[in-house]
Amino acid sequence: MIAATSLIASIAVVADHSPTKKTNISSMATFFYDGGPLMKRFLPVGLLLGSASAVAQLHQYKATEIPRAGENIAQPCDYQASFPAGRRAVKAAWVTYDRGPDITRYYSDPDVLAFAKRNDVAMVLAIQCPASQPETGEKGEMDMNPKHGLGRSLFSALNTLGTESGHPELRDAKLIVLGFSGTGAYFGHFVAYAPDRVVAAILTNPGQADPENVDKITLDEKAVAVPELIIVGGRDTVGGTVKPYNFYKRYHAQGAPWVYLVQNNIPHCCIIDTKSFILDWLQQVIVVRRPDPNEPLSPMNSNTGWYGSIRPCEAVYSDHWGLPLWNVCDAHIERAEKDLPSQEMPAGFFPAESLAREWLTYIRQQNHPKNSFPRPKDPSFGEPK
Repeated sequence: MIAATSLIASIAVVADHSPTKKTNISSMATFFYDGGPLMKRFLPVGLLLGSASAVAQLHQYKATEIPRAGENIAQPCDYQASFPAGRRAVKAAWVTYDRGPDITRYYSDPDVLAFAKRNDVAMVLAIQCPASQPETGEKGEMDMNPKHGLGRSLFSALNTLGTESGHPELRDAKLIVLGFSGTGAYFGHFVAYAPDRVVAAILTNPGQADPENVDKITLDEKAVAVPELIIVGGRDTVGGTVKPYNFYKRYHAQGAPWVYLVQNNIPHCCIIDTKSFILDWLQQVIVVRRPDPNEPLSPMNSNTGWYGSIRPCEAVYSDHWGLPLWNVCDAHIERAEKDLPSQEMPAGFFPAESLAREWLTYIRQQNHPKNSFPRPKDPSFGEPK
């Protein structure tokens, strides 16, 4: 729903399946994040990468991918990567799109980098890359179907980044994908596009115009088996609560090992507040799936573990489609072999009791912190009017 595009400052490696060449790009990082007209924000690269010493010590590798004929991409696409585990072989790569500063913080957050170092995970930041003909009609918006070029672009960039960094295994690395808003929907489609490559998908406040919205995604058996964490805001008029839940519910019935998490009274923002749960969930997923560039991913076992359910509060507001927005008034967890309250809605699978209890504690909070925004100058964006 939201147009976004940005250009990262770098000495970029251009990869177009011709001999590698260098090109200078602007010395300032330029972000565009707005629903149109586009709003420019200029940030020094140091701010994008964060101020933590751990980040400053990580070498940043850059790649620029040239669109191919027939792809719905308006310009070269920029990527960058770092390797928190140093020279150790990469087991997986965490890919995030820079959909505003709230979600982009995950690329440089010290806790995330510690997680990446511990698990031999490379960090990859994909820069917003607008479509030639956006399906939403919004200038600067991406094409959220990876089949139309961005999927190929990412895989090519991983190959280039792996070569430049001395980590050739990055080319075949399994992926953790994290997206917000439109890129939340994009990574839902990406799971359908390349299910064998995805360790886990985190779709935060996902929402996009039809036909690319999350409730329009069709998954085969392989894609249904990919763990997904769907996070929504109880007051988010942009992404809503119903359409993401309908996506969850559709594939829950097919045994999908997914989690649905509501941030109560939160609009279109504040994903950094879910960081602790995201990292704990990912840790358990990695233990089970055992990502390796040269081996297939192990499946989750949804016949054991724990399940959760929720009771939505009475809806007071609606999203921009006119569908009800709701917070969670109560929730429960039970072992897989036990029944949850029949009047509640299914909302999650958890490999371990500790994770189920962490989800339960979080989702029962009446209000979650509202302190990190995709549009810092417009913190009320996405609030009901």
